Amino acid sequence: MKADVINSFIKASMDVIQQTTGVQPKLGKAYRKTTPYKSNSMVVLIGLTGDLQGNVAITMDLNLACNIASMMMGGVEVTTLDEMAKSAVAELGNMILGNTGILLAQIGIRIDVTPPTILTGEKMELSNQNALIIGVPLLFDGDQLFELNISYRVK
Repeated sequence: MKADVINSFIKASMDVIQQTTGVQPKLGKAYRKTTPYKSNSMVVLIGLTGDLQGNVAITMDLNLACNIASMMMGGVEVTTLDEMAKSAVAELGNMILGNTGILLAQIGIRIDVTPPTILTGEKMELSNQNALIIGVPLLFDGDQLFELNISYRVK
């Protein structure tokens, strides 16, 4: 995977999270994941088409998802991950991938994204057969983990 591609995902994520929540997460060290990999209790899955084909799985626990939804909705307390909260977190994923698309276009790579799919549950495992997966951890206050799991191949 090319560093400029992964850096586009990271920059878009950091910028969008800052703009929508007012929080600047701390960037952890990117690493290669093996498949299948365990997921936290919420996944926002967005497909990639165009010059890059694959997907991005944004994972987090339900508590962080509620906190993010609350921040995105102007501080309204969100204690359960209802449909409105899921919609807010899905929209965060949309905005991250939309901004990633803009950054990638600046380096000559065109992508389209699929609508986000929300998965929730305990002890989930995600598998991308024959794919390289790069995990990019973003830490929120209290070491809450928001992780981008990027898997793609160049068309």
